Amino acid sequence: MSATQASWPERVEYEMGYGADEFGKVLLGAFTAKSDFNAVELGRHRWLVSLVGSAFELEIDVHEAAPRKIGLFALPVLKVHFRFDKSEPAERARFFTRFHQYFHKGGG
Repeated sequence: MSATQASWPERVEYEMGYGADEFGKVLLGAFTAKSDFNAVELGRHRWLVSLVGSAFELEIDVHEAAPRKIGLFALPVLKVHFRFDKSEPAERARFFTRFHQYFHKGGG
């Protein structure tokens, strides 16, 4: 599913190569800086994201899974759950466009 797809579902789950604390730092830092998106921490590893001027609300919660081991390397695995309670498809697409820009890691 591309970030610009207008039909993002109301529930999305990702597996990402992040630690939970690192994810929170990016979400509350670079992702929301100079943006119409705001994020507040609701609890440990749980956030509410809103969009200025709209009813958009997104809850994100994350859970660390067992690391992925490749030879001598151990990579973090983070289960990320997105729940869009109040949002339009275009707002979800806008969110994921920005999300992919700020959470993309490595090669490309």
